[in-house]
Amino acid sequence: MTTMPMTVQERLPMPLIQAARAPAGPGSGFNVNDFLRILKQRIFLIIFIFLFIGAATTGLTFYLRAHYPLWRASSAIQVEAPGIKMPMQLGGEMRVQSDVIDRFVNDQAVLLKDELLLGEVLQDAAVRATQWFNTQDRPLIELRDKLRIRQIPQTSYLEVSFSTHVPDDAPVIVNAVVARYLHRVTTSSQQELTEELASVRERVRLLEQDLERIRNERQRFQENQMGTVGLNAGINVITDTWRILADQVTRLESEKLQYQTAYENMTAVDASQIAISPQMIQMIQRDPQIAALQNQLLGLNQELQARQEEGLGPNHRALTDIQARIMVVESSLLELQRRREAEIRENEVNSAYTFYVNAAQAELQLRERLMEAESKQRDLDRNLAVYQSYDERLQERTEQLRQVTAYADQLNMVIAERGAVRVRQRVRAIKPLEPYFPNFKVMIPAGAMAGLMLGLGLALLLEFMDTSVKTTRDLIRHVHIPILGTVPDLDDEEIDLEKIELAVHLAPRSMIAEAFRTFRTNLLLSAPLDQQRLVLLTSAKPEEGKTAVSINLAAAIGQSGRRVLLVDANFHQPALRAHFPNLPAEGLSNILIGQRKLDDLIHHTELPNLDVLNSGPIPPNPAELLAGGYMGQFLKEVAERYEQVIIDGPPVLLLSDALVLAGSVDGVILVCRAKVSQRGTVLRAREQLEQVNSRILGAVLNAVQVARGGYYREQIRSYYDYQPAEVLAAESEARLSAKPDDEELDHESQG
Repeated sequence: MTTMPMTVQERLPMPLIQAARAPAGPGSGFNVNDFLRILKQRIFLIIFIFLFIGAATTGLTFYLRAHYPLWRASSAIQVEAPGIKMPMQLGGEMRVQSDVIDRFVNDQAVLLKDELLLGEVLQDAAVRATQWFNTQDRPLIELRDKLRIRQIPQTSYLEVSFSTHVPDDAPVIVNAVVARYLHRVTTSSQQELTEELASVRERVRLLEQDLERIRNERQRFQENQMGTVGLNAGINVITDTWRILADQVTRLESEKLQYQTAYENMTAVDASQIAISPQMIQMIQRDPQIAALQNQLLGLNQELQARQEEGLGPNHRALTDIQARIMVVESSLLELQRRREAEIRENEVNSAYTFYVNAAQAELQLRERLMEAESKQRDLDRNLAVYQSYDERLQERTEQLRQVTAYADQLNMVIAERGAVRVRQRVRAIKPLEPYFPNFKVMIPAGAMAGLMLGLGLALLLEFMDTSVKTTRDLIRHVHIPILGTVPDLDDEEIDLEKIELAVHLAPRSMIAEAFRTFRTNLLLSAPLDQQRLVLLTSAKPEEGKTAVSINLAAAIGQSGRRVLLVDANFHQPALRAHFPNLPAEGLSNILIGQRKLDDLIHHTELPNLDVLNSGPIPPNPAELLAGGYMGQFLKEVAERYEQVIIDGPPVLLLSDALVLAGSVDGVILVCRAKVSQRGTVLRAREQLEQVNSRILGAVLNAVQVARGGYYREQIRSYYDYQPAEVLAAESEARLSAKPDDEELDHESQG
């Protein structure tokens, strides 16, 4: 058994774990490993562009330095904000915020580029004598556009710079601009401050008049509208009155409800049921008529008792007469008491109603007084609001007057010191010692960086524009098919091998033969043997090497001791007969139409355990023939007689024959040619095979070329270093002696 180096085993992925099928797209992603791979593959392109751009930049820099240099002169101006001193402040200057200083300095930068100022500069005799001035058609526009004014960060300095092709001209122009600017600032500053001071004094006068007017209006308003007693002393009499009246209304409303409830309770029941208080009972007893009747009744009772003591019988006329009089008096007394109780109950009802009416009237009167107090309170609130507005306006005008007066005092001090804008030329422009442009320290590194970025960008662009399948990673990432094997390109094989179709037989020690044996092993491990007995090899398009892969796979399986049948099912372009010249002309098509039997057409090759069946004559209806009943019988028969059946089929995207076959076999293997097969076509082939419910066992990447960052360079070298030299030499001699004289097939027959 052939031994392989570990590096070869590692580079051939096993199909035991199939990648999840997700939609291909940006999400399938570009990572660091891809970038490093592209960097290795395109390293010569990147180096070439890097060196070319770097050399071009260096040459351009030297050329510009020799013929078109720019000499730059600059001057520094210190621009300070006005040093305004506060009144009564001895010696010190008030602090000015940094953003105020920045705005002030930027204002001066704008003045430096004023066209009137630049026009005056161009009238200067020294400027007009420069070579720059004499070579300009529009010197004012040129000076305005190329004069650079910038604030030095974190300072109050302005840098004024200008560049010319003559080193003596730049300092002359810069110094002339600065001198004219200083002259303008010196002459215009005092006048501007004087005008500003006059304007401020007028504003002070207007503020004083406005302040006096507001005071007078507040005084008149206070006298006319704010005469409430105790208000100026802080006592709000109206508010206190309103609060007292509100409390009284609440109390009277409670009493009214009590009287109303008592009256309603008395009128809701019978008059005899109204209770009489003990005081009322005593008043009834003190009534004169009742008292007289009571005395009369008492006298009669005493008289009756005296008669009874005299011994008169109960039926005596005198006794009966007294008893009759007693009954009359008692009846009169009882009737009189009832009348007096009724009168008292009526008086109670009337009194309750009177109390209720009086309380209601008192509440109404108090509410009228309360509403009047509330109206006065609202008027008072409005007057207080107006009065407070007068106070606020007085405070506002007073503060404005204070600020404007302080500003006028500051202006007076500035004018007295003659220092409105303190501008000084701290650094005078001098003749430059070396050109400003081009700068070797900037342009050459920038050109090198641009060349590097351009080289990397072009490498990435070429990579993204190339949609072909170059590596197994492309198949896994974009097509989502497991990899069963990879076959090196024939040009990269170190052993002299003219045709790849019989590499397993003619050069068993070659790297290509070892790749097919690894492919065989991966296929056997991809599924149980009874689920991969009938295998169809197809491709998305022609010329991708499926015939070469089919022959070598069948030969490799035969070498493992299994009986293999290789069937050519490509009726449109059959290829097996070109590599097995002794194949009969008749074949599969004759079997499918019932003309011949399988035993009559099978060709036994010299390769161990390998039989071959030709495609036969081209039928008029290949797809219908493959879908017929004879095809099912044929597949059943060969599956019973052979341990492995390899079918070399037509391309998927060109003919429907492959889809018909795919639905009848145990599994399908897609053959892809590196740098030829496009990702989209392979993906469409996979989708069409899935639509007919075929079982895709995996893919084979054919003709993988040696490239930087790609496959096989170190693996091929390691593989042949690992093989015994005498074995390789003996195999080479045997291959040369067995080579037919009349067959010289080009290695491009791999397609």
